[in-house]
Amino acid sequence: MESADQSEPAQKQQKLAVKCPNLELAKDDASKLEIIQQEIENRKAFHNALQNDIAQLKKAKHESELMAQEFNARIEKLQQSMEDDQLEQHKQDLNFQKQLKDVEIVNDNLREDQRNMKDELMRLEEERSELEKQFKVSYSMPEKQWCFKGKIEKDGNPAVEFDLKPCIHYPIKGGSAVITFEDETVANNILEMEEHVIELGDCQIKIKAQPLKLPMLKEIEIQTQVCKNRILVSNIPKLPSTDQLLDKLELYFSKQRNGGGEVENVVLLEDSGNVIVTFVAEGIAENLTKKEFHQVDLRGIGKIPPLRISPFINGEIVNRTIQEVVSKRSVLFTGIEDIMDEEILQDNLEIHFQKPSNGGGEVDAFAYVPKGKSAIACFETDSEKEN
Repeated sequence: MESADQSEPAQKQQKLAVKCPNLELAKDDASKLEIIQQEIENRKAFHNALQNDIAQLKKAKHESELMAQEFNARIEKLQQSMEDDQLEQHKQDLNFQKQLKDVEIVNDNLREDQRNMKDELMRLEEERSELEKQFKVSYSMPEKQWCFKGKIEKDGNPAVEFDLKPCIHYPIKGGSAVITFEDETVANNILEMEEHVIELGDCQIKIKAQPLKLPMLKEIEIQTQVCKNRILVSNIPKLPSTDQLLDKLELYFSKQRNGGGEVENVVLLEDSGNVIVTFVAEGIAENLTKKEFHQVDLRGIGKIPPLRISPFINGEIVNRTIQEVVSKRSVLFTGIEDIMDEEILQDNLEIHFQKPSNGGGEVDAFAYVPKGKSAIACFETDSEKEN
């Protein structure tokens, strides 16, 4: 557009240059003035044209500046939008990475849970297999009559209890005595009096009566398992010669044609009359128990019915609960000074606590331990009276 504007004044100059010679040729002033006025008008027109061009150029410049500002604003807006998009994309990437890590953690936890469940399933399967084995073993065990003297709860949770006959060993320190009375009322009277004065000729001693607290087994848990190299032989009739019976059984079970092997020892259980056979190698006992009954030829003893072969169960105490029980008829006496012969002092103590005037009564058992010595007292549950 500038080249077009610049060419127009150049043409006017050329025209002026053509007309100027006419000015020199003009002879009258009017013609000169007219020419000059015309030239002024031309100059004004040229000036106006230049002013117009300048205004248009300024307008075009202003419009260009506005357009440039608009483009710059759009560029900044686009750049800001791109930065916002990049920032949002970065946030999304971080969020996605976090979600991915969370998913990986969940997957790891699930895999760990799966491994734990597999281990638990294997454990339960082993427990089920062991229970089935125990059931089969229990089914094949020799029959025995049991007498239940416990109790069963009525709330749906069976709590089986069996009466035991404990044998408690209680240590007695020197300078002490334990007296068991026939009547527990006498023991209570002695305990209520606490201190007792014992007359010993010209002197006397003071001793103290204390309750006798015995450790008693309250609960016991036994874990059982099948012994791999032992069997239990039952259904054995009573025979006059026990040694001959054991020799015959050892001979029978040591032969491979009978399913046996090298025997380590043979033991008779006196309470049940059953026999335990122990083999040197494992696996023999399991093979023998697969055939429940064995016809053993005990030559020289006579014809006997088939013997029953059962797995031998080992029991291991895995948990037990002990509680203190105060003896109802026994009293512990302490603080006994060793001032005379042991037997004489013991006789005097027993005589003193047998007299009703001293709060005593009939003595069922008496144990005295002088100072410098110690002893163990054995307590058993009486079927009629409790010590």
